[in-house]
Amino acid sequence: MAVETRERLRLFHAPDDLFDLVMDVRAYPQFIPQITAMRVLNEAHDGPLTEMTAEARVRYKFVAERFTSRVIADASHRTIDVSFVSGPFRILENAWRFHALSDGSTLVEFAIRAEFRNAILQMLLESNRERAGRILIRKFSAEADRRYARTGEPAIDLAEEIDALG
Repeated sequence: MAVETRERLRLFHAPDDLFDLVMDVRAYPQFIPQITAMRVLNEAHDGPLTEMTAEARVRYKFVAERFTSRVIADASHRTIDVSFVSGPFRILENAWRFHALSDGSTLVEFAIRAEFRNAILQMLLESNRERAGRILIRKFSAEADRRYARTGEPAIDLAEEIDALG
C-alpha cells in the first residue's frame, strides 16, 4: 500500500527562490546526503514550463538504489510535479506548491506518495514515513537559508491568509 506524506509550512524566503531551489536538481547531492548522485537525462523549456527526466542514486542505511523520474514544472504558477519512470518503486509521485504570502514569505506545500516493489524496502518506508518528509523539507529549508536572503516577518501572524489558500 502506498505511503503518503504531506507537509505544509511557512518559509521565510521568496517563492521564486524556493521554486528555483527545488528545480536545481543537479545540486541535490550537495545538500541531501541520502542522494549520492543526480543526473539530468533530458530537459526541455517552453516559456514558463520545464520538463525534465532525471536519474537519482540514493542511499539510506543499508539500501542503495537508482531511480528515474519525470519532472514537470510551471514557473508561472510555481508548481512542480514529479512522477516515477523506472526503478525500485511501484508508485512515486510528489508535488511542490509555493504560495506567496503578503509579507514576502512563502507557504510551501509538499506531498509525496510512494510504494516500493520490494516488501523489505516498503516496510522501511512505512516505518519512517513522517520522518522522511520532515527531513527532506528541513534539508531544502537549510539550503534556502544558505543561498537566499530571508524575507517576511516572523512576528506577523498570517494564519488567516494561509487558511484562505486552502
